[in-house]
Amino acid sequence: MQILHFDPTSENEEINNFNKLLKDDKELFVLFYLEGCGPCNATRPEWDKIKNVLKDKYDDSIIIADIDQSVMDKFENLNIQPTSFPAIYHISNKGKTYTSYDDSDISNKDRTIDSFVEWIKTTTKQNKMVGGKWSLKYKRSINCKSPRGFSQKQHCKYGRKKIFLTKNKKISKRTIKVKKLNKRRRSYKRKH
Repeated sequence: MQILHFDPTSENEEINNFNKLLKDDKELFVLFYLEGCGPCNATRPEWDKIKNVLKDKYDDSIIIADIDQSVMDKFENLNIQPTSFPAIYHISNKGKTYTSYDDSDISNKDRTIDSFVEWIKTTTKQNKMVGGKWSLKYKRSINCKSPRGFSQKQHCKYGRKKIFLTKNKKISKRTIKVKKLNKRRRSYKRKH
């Protein structure tokens, strides 16, 4: 996780670095503030606590930044104009997707460290597909009699649970094998 701060004293090299990060596929969590604004001054210390709370939990694909309103025009590909300050956004998809903190689904939006951490955790969970897992609905939709592609074949061969629940009864592996064997015998008798 990278922590960045931009104010009028920031050098052009730092701003160019942020522009490169914006073009990469990074998850950016940005606080836009206005110097001298009361709510901004109350929010910034809570925002600064993120680096202490989340410093070892995320890799470099997550960027936490705070940007002074006076330097916003120096950023390329930052197509966002906050209507009020402080404004907090999640920027992803190479700068094409913007999601406001105020529009998020978290339970408490009181701009404290706890609410920021909850927002970051829920937002990164929604955007990341951890381990390439399939949803349960998708797994159930796979037809193992005619799987499509290598992954579905492997799922049918190794990934399916061997005990199924039907009408509150457990069917064991043995019962499944017997049913398959009987089915093969019937199809063999029909052919011959």
